[in-house]
Amino acid sequence: MAATAGLKRENTAGYKMIAGYIRVSDAKLKDDLSRRQDIQRQQEKIKSYCKNNQLPEPIFFSDDNLSAFKDDYSSRPEFVRLLHEVKANRVNHIIVEDMTRWSRRIEDGLRTLREVTEKAKVTSLAEGELGVTIPEQWFKSAIGFLMAEWSSRITAYKVKSGMERALSKLCPYCKIHHPGRHPKTCKCPKCLGEGKNFHNLMSENKEIKGALKG
Repeated sequence: MAATAGLKRENTAGYKMIAGYIRVSDAKLKDDLSRRQDIQRQQEKIKSYCKNNQLPEPIFFSDDNLSAFKDDYSSRPEFVRLLHEVKANRVNHIIVEDMTRWSRRIEDGLRTLREVTEKAKVTSLAEGELGVTIPEQWFKSAIGFLMAEWSSRITAYKVKSGMERALSKLCPYCKIHHPGRHPKTCKCPKCLGEGKNFHNLMSENKEIKGALKG
């Protein structure tokens, strides 16, 4: 709500209404416990851009720890609110660090860009002005979103394939009780190497017996 109030103050004062949209997809930490993806870095870069280009300080819409690939844009509340502010004529310029902050899906990216650019300018610090009206801008935007989605699909496929390979190596007991990964503290008789006949021992359990047949 604070961002909206700020937009109204800018509107009454007659200034340009500029919004910065920032987003990261996860909150994972590096070895030094700093965040792998730093949302504050995006904010500082956009502030610096506005200052260097003598633009008013932007009001930020932030979607932290939200993917722009796994779900459609409606799953990002601040992005949705930003679209509403544009439609309400309270924002006429949006700045993002790069196109992947806006979307990693070509369909969502082009659709929302088309909606927004009817009333507002969209600037990417990496790619320049984005749009779909001028052929050159449409081509640049389409290729950018396509490459972003392609990259995300490759990453998702590698992760899924790796998990499936790891799961295929687990014993039937492990597949049932901790599917997807094999904990170091596994107490499965086979994994502990207790020398017991694992299949006879586990087949006494109806749930495990079904897995053994499968």
